[in-house]
Amino acid sequence: MALSMDTSLPLSAVVQARSSLSADAAPRHLDPRVSLAVLVMINVQMALSQSLFAEMGVLALTVAVMAYCRRFSAIVRWLAFYALFAVTAQLLVASGSTLLSPFAASLLMYRHVLPAFMFAFNMIATTRLGELACALQAIRVPANVSVAVCVAFRFLPTMGREFSAVADAMKTRGIALTPKSVVCHPAKTAEHFLVPVIARLGQIADELGNAVVVRGVGASAHRTSYYHLRVRAIDVVCLIAAMVLLALSVCFRAGVL
Repeated sequence: MALSMDTSLPLSAVVQARSSLSADAAPRHLDPRVSLAVLVMINVQMALSQSLFAEMGVLALTVAVMAYCRRFSAIVRWLAFYALFAVTAQLLVASGSTLLSPFAASLLMYRHVLPAFMFAFNMIATTRLGELACALQAIRVPANVSVAVCVAFRFLPTMGREFSAVADAMKTRGIALTPKSVVCHPAKTAEHFLVPVIARLGQIADELGNAVVVRGVGASAHRTSYYHLRVRAIDVVCLIAAMVLLALSVCFRAGVL
């Protein structure tokens, strides 16, 4: 005898189950609202203070956040870039050459702002676009601004993939993108690399604009979200650490410390 069972679930239960599964599958990351606040404070701190102590504090905070997100290979790559900028700048300064001093100053500036870029790219790599849109709506950001931020947020990773795809296509045609080819044949390299990339990026911009219109971003009705944002202990700790670093930078700037 066959037994039949009604296994249908309410829509709310299905949505809740899908949300829990997607949350488990998603990479570990900070709350987007906290990430935006920390990123703003880091940029303000980088602009206020040129202190090496403040720079090391921001670098330590960024590395800790990336370690929490389990992006250990990215930590190694970014720290290698940081060490390369720092060592090269010190060698140029130690040379005492006035011709090399502008390059040393540029490398020191890049080293100073690199922790902010580290945090921004980690946020891009670990935060979903829907979560960012929900966070911007939660903090009452105007719709036009949130759309621009979300489009830029989505455009940057796509641009990187297009660069890689064009480079692979050049390899299949026997035109490898190498430093030697750039130096020896700059015009030919630009023709085979930049022209397809620019054409493809124009198409992607049109596609993103059409996607924004189709999703009804310009509608006046209140938009709901698939994601549920929640501030956790790690978010509070990172926010407090960023506030402390910013306060120390302000004190250094004012001459209090």
